[in-house]
Amino acid sequence: MNKKTVFIILSLTVIMACSHKKKLYKQQTKKNSTSSIIDNNKLNDGFLKFEAHYLHATESSYEEIKIKDGKIFYTLFRNAKGNASQKNILTSNDLNTKEADITEQDIDSLSMKINKFNFWELDTLIGNPAATDKYYSFELSFKTDLKQKNVMFESVPGGISMPAAFMKSRDELMKLVLKKIKI
Repeated sequence: MNKKTVFIILSLTVIMACSHKKKLYKQQTKKNSTSSIIDNNKLNDGFLKFEAHYLHATESSYEEIKIKDGKIFYTLFRNAKGNASQKNILTSNDLNTKEADITEQDIDSLSMKINKFNFWELDTLIGNPAATDKYYSFELSFKTDLKQKNVMFESVPGGISMPAAFMKSRDELMKLVLKKIKI
């Protein structure tokens, strides 16, 4: 199948799923009309499905941010003598992971910003280091109830700059970490 056919099929699937979800929500609302209690899992379905992941590892550091199930996780490792890019030498004692709850408003704000920054328009692989080049990988992904994208930026010293959409989206994720977690 070509890209246009896949896009059309995907679009129709999303429209049908949204229509079905809306119909189910209306039916659920009618059933609960005598009660003021609303099932938060039904209302926050998109919120709970939102996921984000950022990973950057070098010879002396490891940094990871995850959003999943309404929580944000931040893992950091810095050691000038170690080699954090080889995960097999790290142990759970080396990594410092902190977590915090996030709100639906946090997710809405982040989603609006990554849309504004055109994250969804980025290529999945940016940078093309030669086999002999030393490079650093930055991985950033977002997943909503409608779409998902994983982007890998391979930075070569003296090579192309990190795309603005990638950098701004990553920075917004880091701002949320700083807002929610004491580092």
